[in-house]
Amino acid sequence: MIDLLSILSIVLIISSLCVFGIRNYKIATYVYAFQTFILVMIFLFLYITYDAEQLGGWAIIAFFTKVIFVPFILLRLIKKLKVEHEDEPVLGFFISPVVAIAFSLAIAMAIYPIYLKFSLIQEHIPLIASITIFMIGIFGFILRNSAIKQILAYCTFENGIHLSLALMAYNSPEIAELGILTDAIFAVLIMAILSQRFFKYFGSLDVSKANELKG
Repeated sequence: MIDLLSILSIVLIISSLCVFGIRNYKIATYVYAFQTFILVMIFLFLYITYDAEQLGGWAIIAFFTKVIFVPFILLRLIKKLKVEHEDEPVLGFFISPVVAIAFSLAIAMAIYPIYLKFSLIQEHIPLIASITIFMIGIFGFILRNSAIKQILAYCTFENGIHLSLALMAYNSPEIAELGILTDAIFAVLIMAILSQRFFKYFGSLDVSKANELKG
């Protein structure tokens, strides 16, 4: 029987794939916020189930930084640039999500036994989910040309990292999680500024146009 933690982990994988595949920038951003909210719910579940006090603090920090602040930055960027939809990505809109999920799950199934050996919390499906989400984010960088979708890809694989950290090293102090999340916010801010300048110069968010730069 699948328990609540496994269900939440599966929803996390599905929402990650939706962030990867949805063309509309605003909808993809809202789905990312939902995805991160599910991650917060997982933190709280682990906090209650395993009496992991640190994860209670992590949940609060992640809620304000990743569920609220990061989507706010992205939605402001989308509004400022007046863009709505992603241009055609590498491999097309149908094939690229299939490739991403297939390879991500294959890699996760291959290496999760290693994760399991070093994990403080021995939960199979959440560990598989953490690796899968991380890899979907990596494939987002490889297969999507849009600067905004690449920011979302960064945020996605970062969620995979946070889930891995919660399962494997939840006894890390809250200051470690705060440091990671603070770095993530600055990374998103920097990428948003670069996206604005890129769009101003090229009139497009297609990062493949950077090949036209010379000198």
